[in-house]
Amino acid sequence: MNPNDYYRLKSGEIREADIRLVAACMSDHVGEENAVRLETLVARCGLGERQVRDILETLVIVYGWPVCAHAGKAGRWIATNEEDRWLVIGDLDSRIRALRERREAMLTAKIPNALELNRQEARVMQTGLF
Repeated sequence: MNPNDYYRLKSGEIREADIRLVAACMSDHVGEENAVRLETLVARCGLGERQVRDILETLVIVYGWPVCAHAGKAGRWIATNEEDRWLVIGDLDSRIRALRERREAMLTAKIPNALELNRQEARVMQTGLF
């Protein structure tokens, strides 16, 4: 059985109609050389872009499908080998690092208090105290 047929069979096991539809469409896009642009997948499925993105995530997380995407490459495809898998994992790891750096920067970012925002008011408030 070729990979396309395997994923067509697997898509038939999915009960939710929208997820099954996207899965069936993805079964035609096995291998990076057969990647499908998100816009094309959206048009083919007749669903919204956000919904298709969420369904692709569901296929990975809930159904264990190796749906790939990475920065610098337009499109989604089903992995056919470990190289595809690790390419995506490397991209995800990079995003995780970037998010952690941003989180740390947000933790230490200075938020000015009322006194710093309005120095004139701060001076008036201070002269009244002395």
